[in-house]
Amino acid sequence: MRTAAAVLLLLALSEGSQARVEGPAFQETEAPKGFEARGKLVCLIEEMKEKYKSEANPIHDHILGFRLEGAVPAGGVRYYTILRNKYSEALFEDARFKAHDLRLIGRVFPASSVIEISRFQWYREGKLFDVHYWCSVCAIRGVDPGPCHCCQGKVELREEAAEEPRK
Repeated sequence: MRTAAAVLLLLALSEGSQARVEGPAFQETEAPKGFEARGKLVCLIEEMKEKYKSEANPIHDHILGFRLEGAVPAGGVRYYTILRNKYSEALFEDARFKAHDLRLIGRVFPASSVIEISRFQWYREGKLFDVHYWCSVCAIRGVDPGPCHCCQGKVELREEAAEEPRK
């Protein structure tokens, strides 16, 4: 419950204004927009504590975020909260993703800084790689680090060179 409250607080703060809902009839008419960016995974609580001196308990649930640098005017920093789903589960569970710059693709929801991931890649030594989990028994490629969906066996993380995104 604390995590949900912290996410809502971060969303309100990221918009730079007070959130206002106009009663039960309030309805968002804007659709999510495509999202594609290069950045780093961070714990939003720790980032806000370091950057803005926010109060944070020493022991806390991590709120996974995505930090873009130079993505806003004057070379600033922009933060996004990552929605946990089957395509982003690896980002939450596998610490190896925090060691790389990532390219995340998905969509950002209206009036928020919440992103839903549909694809991830990482950069290593300046080159872009597709990253996936592989079951050698079933020859199945997956997006999450859990057991194989077929045989329930162990999967291994693999990477393959990818095409650079068009500018």
